[in-house]
Parts: sequence; structure tokens; C-alpha cells
Amino acid sequence: MTDSFPVDVQLPYLSIDNESQGPSKLDLKKELSGKKVVVVGNIGSFTPPCLNDHINKFVDNASKFKSKGVDRIISLNINDPFVNNAWGKSLGVKDDYIVFAQDPNAQLSQELGDNYVADMSDNGLGQRTNRYVALLDNGEVKYLAAEDHGATTDISSAQNILNRL
Repeated sequence: MTDSFPVDVQLPYLSIDNESQGPSKLDLKKELSGKKVVVVGNIGSFTPPCLNDHINKFVDNASKFKSKGVDRIISLNINDPFVNNAWGKSLGVKDDYIVFAQDPNAQLSQELGDNYVADMSDNGLGQRTNRYVALLDNGEVKYLAAEDHGATTDISSAQNILNRL
């Protein structure tokens, strides 16, 4: 496991209450400094497992994450910021405690290692971020693990991370 998370990255995202402006950049160096952050990689917005069994559980348990000292949750996939914003809204997200950010071309995920990218070319979806989770404290990796080829949502589940906090 790597000791540090890639921080020289700016991830495109739309604030959940942004109705008319373009995407902003989430500066990971600033975002991780002095904070406890959970980063959740996922295959894509609105894909059935990500929608019904994965990211929705982070949304449903946001208050539990807050009570355990997590400053922010970042949902990360290759979808553009507009799709991610619509996905967050569809899940009932009302503020930017959970940020739905884009990992363009899965570049950040590739820096983590081969298992953090899912090749879904056989399904016509190309390279995707895999389902993974990182628990970071001041940018230091406390836990980092990926699902086996995005097949499940066990390792990267909200409950798994809540148990580790």
C-alpha cells in the first residue's frame, strides 16, 4: 500500500447547488491538508451497483461519517461533472459534504495502481475507475483497497469504512 495519496491533482466537479456555472476544480492538496477524507472510486454514475449498492450507502450514512470525524467524502469516477452533479442530486445530496468529482481518463486512479482501474472495453465502456476506497488523514493513507475488477461493493462499502473509523 502506498503511504501517500496523489495530491498534485485538480478534479473537475460541480457544486451540488450549482445550477448555471461551469465546473470548478477540487484541489486535492488543499482538500486533504489537515482533514480526514474518504475517497470512493466507482465505475460510473447511474450504473446499477454504484447507484443501488455503493455510493447511495455513503449518502445514507453521511451523518455517521461526520460523527466519526470525516470532513468530506469524495465520490470519484470518469463521468463528466454535469452527469456527476445530476447523480448526486438524484441520490438526495443537498450540500458539498459529499463531492461528486471527475477523474479524467482515470488518471488519478491509475497512479494508485492497476487494480484501481477497470477495463470495461468488452462492454463498450472503455477504461473506468474501479470500485475502491481510500481513508485519508492529512493526506496520509490509513486504508486503501480496491474490489476485484469492480465485481462487488464489499471492500469499498460504506460499512467497511465506518468499521475502520
